Amino acid sequence: MKDSQFEIFLHLSIKQMIDIISKSFPPSQAIREAKWIQNELPSEKWIDACIKRSNHYPLQYILGNQPFGKLDLKCQPKVLIPRLDTEEWVLQASELLKQTKIDNIVDYCTGSGCIGLTMASELNDVSKIYCIDYKNEAIDLTKENLLINKSQLNVDVEIFKGDIFDGFLPDHELLKNPANKSLLVSNPPYIPKNDLIDGEVETSVLKYEPEDALLGDLEFYQCLTKQLLIPYPAFQAFIFELGYQHQADVVRKILPKDWTVGIRYDSSNHLKNVIGWKKTTDLSILGNMIHKTI
Repeated sequence: MKDSQFEIFLHLSIKQMIDIISKSFPPSQAIREAKWIQNELPSEKWIDACIKRSNHYPLQYILGNQPFGKLDLKCQPKVLIPRLDTEEWVLQASELLKQTKIDNIVDYCTGSGCIGLTMASELNDVSKIYCIDYKNEAIDLTKENLLINKSQLNVDVEIFKGDIFDGFLPDHELLKNPANKSLLVSNPPYIPKNDLIDGEVETSVLKYEPEDALLGDLEFYQCLTKQLLIPYPAFQAFIFELGYQHQADVVRKILPKDWTVGIRYDSSNHLKNVIGWKKTTDLSILGNMIHKTI
């Protein structure tokens, strides 16, 4: 195909693509997404991709990836798509944690591995990062993302299948040692059932992203505190993603008074994290993330 013919083809294709996507999304979004599809996929897949998108199929599943920090993370169905508001707090925390040494970071409910792998790319003075999930699809995807981004990682990462409700931890004897300075991070399922059905969750999320990565409430925060933070004194700080004040409150209620606990709002002023640290640790540097103690 000659250059002039190819330019006409591109022009006609982009117009058709925008028309298809804009059946379900605003024109400005349709233009942006059509260009992404053209840039990321071969031309024979453009129209089918736009038809999928017009049916609210997630763009990240169509393109197969999502940038996150320094990393390019593979995305696939049955595993939650990494979010920009998660990236925001992970990068903020990493910047603060560069000021101290950490023995271990445990990333529970790792999903795509976005939190643990990004911390491994941002930090240097960490002995090991563990990524844990109960789901085979999440474990397999985290392993793929580890391989894809291996050249970007500065820290040894190990990936394990384990259930939070069983209190699974690798190297659990090591984590019983209070001299081992460790951090627990988690983005567990935190949308209560009524809000998942009747709330403001996007159509694409409800239709296509895994419900088991979305649906949850206090049971996850109770488990993280009762089965992990309290029994294992190596954990001197934690960062949990959440969406509701009552989830932060239950963490504060369960933890003893030698923990300082606060909440963080994201850049859109939405409640996003509960963060805590033992009063005797230099991981109190994470206090720079919080907006209010509870």
